[in-house]
Amino acid sequence: MFDLIIEKGLVIDGTGAPALAADIGIKEDMIEAVEDLAGAKAARRLNASGMIVAPGFIDIHTHSELELMADGRALSMLYQGVTTNVTGNCGMSVAPISDQSRVPVQFAMATDSYGIEWSWHSFKEWLDALRSRPISINVVPLVGHGTIRATAMGFDDRHPSDLEMKTMERLTYEAMDAGAFGISTGLVYPPGIYSDTPELVALAKVVANFHGLYASHIRGEAYTLLQAVTEALAIGNSSGVKVEISHHKAAGKSNWGKVRDSLALIEAAAMGQDVTYDLYPYRAGNAGLGQLLPPWAHAGGTEILLERLSNDKDRKQIYHDMIHGCSGWANFFPIDWEDIRIASLVSQDKLWMEGLSVAEIATQLHRDPVELVMDLVYEEANQVSMVNFVISPEDIEFLLLQPLAMIGSDGRAVSPGGPTGYGHPHPRYYGTFPRVLSKYVRGKGLLTWEVAIHKMTGMPAAKLGLDKRGLISPGCYADITVFDPDTIWDRATFSDPHQLSTGVEWVLVNGHIALSQGTPASDLKGRVLAPSH
Repeated sequence: MFDLIIEKGLVIDGTGAPALAADIGIKEDMIEAVEDLAGAKAARRLNASGMIVAPGFIDIHTHSELELMADGRALSMLYQGVTTNVTGNCGMSVAPISDQSRVPVQFAMATDSYGIEWSWHSFKEWLDALRSRPISINVVPLVGHGTIRATAMGFDDRHPSDLEMKTMERLTYEAMDAGAFGISTGLVYPPGIYSDTPELVALAKVVANFHGLYASHIRGEAYTLLQAVTEALAIGNSSGVKVEISHHKAAGKSNWGKVRDSLALIEAAAMGQDVTYDLYPYRAGNAGLGQLLPPWAHAGGTEILLERLSNDKDRKQIYHDMIHGCSGWANFFPIDWEDIRIASLVSQDKLWMEGLSVAEIATQLHRDPVELVMDLVYEEANQVSMVNFVISPEDIEFLLLQPLAMIGSDGRAVSPGGPTGYGHPHPRYYGTFPRVLSKYVRGKGLLTWEVAIHKMTGMPAAKLGLDKRGLISPGCYADITVFDPDTIWDRATFSDPHQLSTGVEWVLVNGHIALSQGTPASDLKGRVLAPSH
């Protein structure tokens, strides 16, 4: 007797193996059978005729910590068929923090706290706070190197003292022991940008002892792409940690095509290391607008940054460096301000700018775009985000086809109409996984359904060390997505991003029907997953 049978569907099991016609028998939160169950008894049956039945998609790169705490429905993810979010990427997690680092870390994350009181200090305390809230999807937490560094030594541009280094190692150990699956870095953002390779190797060794993951927003994705990839691979080689290169790309037109060289480095390293990468299927990235200001301007934290922007001498130097670059820092220059769109602001009187390019806003206001950006960062206390169109479509297709590639949205789990569903975010929040399936599988035929789904399920599950997830097989947890291969579609656009994807009929999370033919469940059964180390 099964609690649920999904019948008459085409099962793609997440391994990359060919699809097969089979029924799936589920009891409580587990898959009990994958076979012909026409004669079996079940409390409920779902008719998946004409549908693909796949493991729930695992988004290996998100920033959903606070969004899930504020609104656990995670509709932007559920309607894509996503059942698990890996959080704490790009070096910034919400824990561990101290009373001194709490506000600077909040500013550095450049996201709304949605009225949530950051009452925790340790990583364990944050996990307990997250577990106390209902969520519709599963969470795989990473701890951020930037948060650890900020808590140990602030946002100073210097090497850590011996005591500070020991503090960072202790905080890393405590986070891993509490349930982190690994550590992430954001080496183009303060304070991660101020770290050196030996510091990262030391922390990666702690993570390697737990068989954890080193997920890196590498030190450069533009002119220094190859050097940055080389550093990430060296950290993995020296520490023995598993390496995941986050949202791999070559940013800026003058760098397009370099991903062929970076892939060669990754493939060579993968002969002896556990190395993979993820990407999202969009031409634009998403980051804080302050990223366009030179690193030295951020040293000391947001308060000091704002002081520098109000100081004539520093402001002139910032202006110069935003155009010409400076020692140790070369962004995707020259910046085409048509390619930089404002995604979110805090001030109500500036909300009209959301969705417009810096060039458009500067023209309307008769302003110098560089001065405009500096003013926005200053007036919004660095709490302004951008969408930057710097990625080659050809590079996306090239990287997507490679065996070492997985899919990560770099987005957040939000819900339109709720406390998290506002502003003008990147459409990847809503459409990443259906976009891969509709554009590159059904549309262009560049990937098979089996290979694409493997990149979204079995492959990330294996990378993360998730036991009994990412596959449709007896003995695995019943995280399942059922979708129509003819109609799955990402509706979200850069001009109208708050659009839920279509074509996903049912989503099961831990055996519970979380989405049923366009209707989300009111009871939320997602879990904070525990590593097997």
